[in-house]
Order: sequence, then C-alpha cells, then structure tokens
Amino acid sequence: MTFRDLVYFSYKYYYKSPLLPSADKIKKHFSEKSDNTADFKTLLTVSIGGDLMPYDLITPENTKHLWEEVGADFFGSDIVFANLETPLDKDKKSNAVPEVMLNHMYFNTDETTFEVFSGHGIYKGYDILSIANNHSLDMGETGLEKTINFLERTGIKTVGAKKDKSDKDFQIIEVKGVKIGFVAYTYSLNEFLPAEGREWMVNYLPLNTADCDLNMILEQVTACKEAGAEFIICSMHCGNAYQAYPSAQTIALYEKVFKTCGVDVIAGGHPHNLQPWKTYAYTDPFSGKAKTGFAIYSLADFIAYDIYTWCHLCAYLQLEIGRGADGKILFRPRVKPMVMLREDGQLKLKYAERLLNSGQMTEELKDIQILYDICAS
Repeated sequence: MTFRDLVYFSYKYYYKSPLLPSADKIKKHFSEKSDNTADFKTLLTVSIGGDLMPYDLITPENTKHLWEEVGADFFGSDIVFANLETPLDKDKKSNAVPEVMLNHMYFNTDETTFEVFSGHGIYKGYDILSIANNHSLDMGETGLEKTINFLERTGIKTVGAKKDKSDKDFQIIEVKGVKIGFVAYTYSLNEFLPAEGREWMVNYLPLNTADCDLNMILEQVTACKEAGAEFIICSMHCGNAYQAYPSAQTIALYEKVFKTCGVDVIAGGHPHNLQPWKTYAYTDPFSGKAKTGFAIYSLADFIAYDIYTWCHLCAYLQLEIGRGADGKILFRPRVKPMVMLREDGQLKLKYAERLLNSGQMTEELKDIQILYDICAS
C-alpha cells in the first residue's frame, strides 16, 4: 500500500465505511437485477463459502453451537468449497489474525481450528479449498507445501496453488455425470513472492490493477475444459476491503473474466464484508453461444470474528446444477446471507433474514441491516 492507501484503509476500518459507491453507475449496475430461472431437474448442489480465517475466538470452546443452524444445509451439498485464508504448518506456532492491524500479519493455523472450520467433525467438511489468497505464503513456500500435504491427507482437494510444477492448475469433481471445474486466483501475496523460477506455486495476478492480463486464467480454464469440465467455478481473491460496493475496476474485471475466459460462476473474496451479486449475460468465447453467468463480489469472512461489525454479515452461495432438455448444463444460484453472532461467549452462525426479522434489533444488528439492505436489494 502507498501511504494514501493505508490512511484510507484505516479510515474505513476504524471510523466509517462508505455506504454509497464511488460512482452512480455502480449503484445502477447492481440495481439492474435478473434471475436465473431456467427449468431443469437438479442433479447436484454446490456450496461455496467465503474466507476461513484464524481469529483467536475460533476455538472449540467458543464454537460449540457455531454450525447448529446452517451446518446441515451448507455441508449437505454434494460439493463444498471455500477459501482457506491461512497456512496450516503444524511445525510452526499458530498466529491468529490481530485485532489491531498496524503491523505485518503472518497467519498460521492448526488442526484444532481447522476442525472448527470444517464443522467439528459433525458434518462431512470440505471437498475442495482454494489456497490462493494474500496470506498463501505467510509461512513461506515450505508452509504452503505443508498446508497442501495436510489437506491431501484429509482427502481435501486444493486449487490456486501447488507444490510441484507438474501438478494441475485446476481441479475437477464429478457428481452424477456432471464434471465441475474449479480455478482460483489472488491479487496479492502481501510482501512475499515465490522464489525466482517458482512463480508457478501460486496463481498470482495483479487483479486490482487496470487491464490485468488474463491469459493465465484463460489458459487454465481451457485446460480444465479440455479435461472434461462442463461447468467452471472461479474463485477470485481481490477487490477493496471494508466497503459496501466493489470498485468500478473490479466490476470491469469480473465482466472481462466472463467474456474472455468463459467461466460460469465467480465467487469473490478478500473485502471481508459482504458485497452485492449479479447475473451476467455474455457470449461464451469457446462455443460462441449466449451464456448466463453469476458473480458475487464478496462472500465476506465466513468463519472469523473481526471487531468490525460489517464483517459479521457473510453469505454462502448454493448452486443447483442440472441439465436442460438438450443436455446443456443449467444452474440456479441461491445466495444465503448469514450473521456471525457472539452470545454468552459463543459464536453462532444465523441466517440473516430470519435474524433481522426476529424483532431482536440490537445496535450491532442495526448496523448489519444497513449492509444487508444494500446487498440484498
């Protein structure tokens, strides 16, 4: 960050986030809603969660009731996906997210915290995780390799980073004859970069800069399709933190990824709070045919507990996927906003609409209601 960037970041975090977008065209962009209401029989479902972050409060003692309301639904999908925004190197001490962000932040988590992320062993956990984010190299290249090894041992696929140059840059999971492809990218690795000649370790692209070259994404999506994927989910770790709307530049980036790379769904992360979602119509660069895509600009912090109130509103995206009469893959996206509550020392995920309509309107929920109304409308 430049000094100016740091001052603005601090202003948003510690004082006041902007409620309105930087330009009227951004608000208009999200007010033009369209639904994906194609008629088909659902063959499988995919749950996509936001960022999993190792805060001090994410312990078994503080999360006994964390998943009671949403766990069965979220983990009940055929495929469950999220972004693991921390290394897991058991040979190094755990480093939690600091509440006051005035110095370097090097994350590292442990198996106990990961079990909380994964549903306390009550549910099936994750099938696949993105490990492409700005904290991928916090424990160095060795820490990234150990994270991948741990996830592989637990039967979880990873995407967005790899430990060997010959490893695939994508993942495909097949359910009921449908092959779902996954790719993942990050805008930053904080102050780290892989060693020279090992740039292949993490899918890093300057996504927050204008006219970012998307050839890496196109090449990996092409390889994923050539390997048989019929539907591709793209995880994008980029954008600006602590604001209700994405920037015009991020909006332009997402549209370009649809039109240039032909992905079906973009699941955004990094801004920490929830941001709006939108259905896009575009021409598939592979088939030349009309296509519909769906993007949510930020799913927010999923399992985390920031001091910043807006970060307590998050969502997961649930996709119903099937085939039309012509055999073409069709899907319906369902955004499911949630609130991370802290009650009697316990963290609990609650469905936002149900909670905000319950009449139990605390000062925190009044603040959360503001962001919920912006995103949901």
